[in-house]
Amino acid sequence: MKKILLTIALLSLSQFGFSCDEACKRTKAEAANNVKFASYLNAKYCKSTGLDFLLQGRKSLQAYREKQLPTAHRGGAKNIRLFIMQRKDWLQECDNYLQLTEQGRIFRDKDSTDKIISAMTGTAAELEKIMKRPKVEMENLELVTAPAAQKFDDLFKLVDAHYLELQRRGLL
Repeated sequence: MKKILLTIALLSLSQFGFSCDEACKRTKAEAANNVKFASYLNAKYCKSTGLDFLLQGRKSLQAYREKQLPTAHRGGAKNIRLFIMQRKDWLQECDNYLQLTEQGRIFRDKDSTDKIISAMTGTAAELEKIMKRPKVEMENLELVTAPAAQKFDDLFKLVDAHYLELQRRGLL
């Protein structure tokens, strides 16, 4: 009888030995990859960062695309480029954290994450071209902004597709 009780007690206690919460995953990832994560990084923060980009960041970019991009103003292009690069850095930091702690990806899977990050890079590169273009007295702004407008549209398609997928899966 004592052996049965001891076996039951060991089995119930062993459950705690096999489970690994986020702090445990973080510690293991830091040790295994010889990195030190920022104290603010956790799965909840990363999820909110990703959702914020899908909702608020996309709105800000759309407003710029519609109202400011057609003017090809260098200062506006610089500001929105910095906005995109900052969000990209945040998203990549979270994606790295989630990957190393084995909690998934910032945009659900590798393919979606890579495509969205790549689209952000491409959009920022086109904005940089607008910023650094030579000054010309008379120029066709539509021709100047067309490549950047296309990059914005490509980014919006990817973000919208990911957003719809999250909605279909009931994750939003």
